[in-house]
Amino acid sequence: MNEVRSREAENVRQAWGRVTRWLERNAPKNAAALCGPARPKMISDAEAKLGLSFPQEMWTWLLTNDGVRMADGDASGKFVGIDSGFLPSGWHLLSVEQIVKVYEWRIGMEAMEPSPDPDPVCLGWHRDWIPFAVETDWLYGRFIDTSTGLLGCWSDGDLNQFETHDSLADYFHSLANQMREYGKTEDGRLVW
Repeated sequence: MNEVRSREAENVRQAWGRVTRWLERNAPKNAAALCGPARPKMISDAEAKLGLSFPQEMWTWLLTNDGVRMADGDASGKFVGIDSGFLPSGWHLLSVEQIVKVYEWRIGMEAMEPSPDPDPVCLGWHRDWIPFAVETDWLYGRFIDTSTGLLGCWSDGDLNQFETHDSLADYFHSLANQMREYGKTEDGRLVW
């Protein structure tokens, strides 16, 4: 692993560690809703299925945490357990399996109703984007642009936002800061 990739991996490990430590100390029910690590084959199979490479920091994060627990009995794979939606606005982190599902759904939506304007700000979805966090109906979410490494957001009926964070590590550091500054807990859960 070259020096840059090694530094990216370490940065995301440190940032994600800040998030999980805060949850373990302050919101243990949310911490318990985090899944264990993804297996490398799951990630490489997802890359093959989507036809793109996940950035090193996404690999590092997924090898530590494969998203959050989903609601029991939810065949759609959209609904998380009560303790899993701890991101602001009740959003949740995606597992490798959900990354593939959300990506395929978003690319399908773009194919069914192509954006008339090729500007990425107006697109419904771009093949270079990998989703990593969503709200329940997948109409709003966050992605990593694999062509730049920067993070962005999509939303139904609004323009896409780019460069919301410089990296996944930057996003997790920002999340940890928000949790520390604004997060309250109630019955072992983070509330915003």
